[in-house]
Amino acid sequence: MLDDLISDLEGKTSKNYQSDWDLTVERHYTKLWSLVCDQKRVMLEPIQLNIKEKQLFYSKSDKKHLFLGPTWQMYLVSEKKDENGCVMVYCPYLFAQGQIFLVPKDLIIRLGYN
Repeated sequence: MLDDLISDLEGKTSKNYQSDWDLTVERHYTKLWSLVCDQKRVMLEPIQLNIKEKQLFYSKSDKKHLFLGPTWQMYLVSEKKDENGCVMVYCPYLFAQGQIFLVPKDLIIRLGYN
């Protein structure tokens, strides 16, 4: 069943469900998948920062500098560098208030997909 979901992420084909449980599992899986993917349905890569303690980084969302810690949950949004050599990183900052930060690419540690 999960293979069908992966091949049809947009939900364009209609399916006859065996039970309500199948429909519930598909809805839950689709919601979780949308939380860790970008608009092109590419999974965002989990990362950490190669820093010893909290540091200030520029938040594109708030247009000011905010603290990021070395072990906070973060995802690489784009590998395209800006004019300062920074890439965009998503962090569910405080109480699920997501923020997009500009972080120097050389500070990123890729954790890979689990």
